[in-house]
Amino acid sequence: MSYLEFSGKTVREAIQKACEELDVEETLLEVEVIEESSRGFLGIVGQRDAHIKVRKRDILKEVMEAGEKAGPVNRAPRPASESTPDSGTEEETSLHQTSNERQMPSNQGELALETATTVLVEILRRMGVDAEVQSRIVDGAVHLDIIGDGSGILIGKDGNTLDALQSIVSKIVNKSNPPGSKTDVVVDTENYRQRKTESLREMVLKVRDRAKKTLKPVWLEPMTPEKRRLVHMLLADDREVYTRSQGEGASRRIVVYPRRGQANKRRGR
Repeated sequence: MSYLEFSGKTVREAIQKACEELDVEETLLEVEVIEESSRGFLGIVGQRDAHIKVRKRDILKEVMEAGEKAGPVNRAPRPASESTPDSGTEEETSLHQTSNERQMPSNQGELALETATTVLVEILRRMGVDAEVQSRIVDGAVHLDIIGDGSGILIGKDGNTLDALQSIVSKIVNKSNPPGSKTDVVVDTENYRQRKTESLREMVLKVRDRAKKTLKPVWLEPMTPEKRRLVHMLLADDREVYTRSQGEGASRRIVVYPRRGQANKRRGR
């Protein structure tokens, strides 16, 4: 977005005008003061308004840049006897992974928790976001919750800013892990992920019912691997439908198939 100019009796008034016209919070604006206001002689002669120029901040870009500036955490020494196994990219591979399988040694968990918290706090500081980070380990995964008045802006459209934060923190944390060991990291704010999970669950159940009723496959919209895993898990125990992923990259989506409809097709061949 290019800069737009605003004026007011004071810089504060000019900023307020910009927020109202652009319909954004001040924290989402990049402000540059062109000229301070001047009261002039006796507050009358030569009085000048303040002039500023503003543009909307690209929060997602700032998250990525802040992550790069935070830098990597030193990797733990790699034992000569260890090798790095291939990691699958298909989201179904983690469906039956139990919480016990995801458990990490306590010292590794404490280190991951400390590293993740430090990295996220530093990124938020560099972004100019005044917020507190609460952290804990749940089922072997590091959970970070951002608490603060400005945390809403960190969600972004469809949660993409929050996902970017989570991705950055996860990559930095896992660089310090021993080869072959992965720590799951969840970054949340204002209980956003739970609300989105409930919304996704309601949608998936409606799609499931439609597939059962019409006996035809139903295609869902493209989703992130995390959301696809959740959909697979929600329908894994349903005996009347099954799920498959189709497509590549950002276009990868889930198809919900009715078992009865597919069985009838096979008998008719």
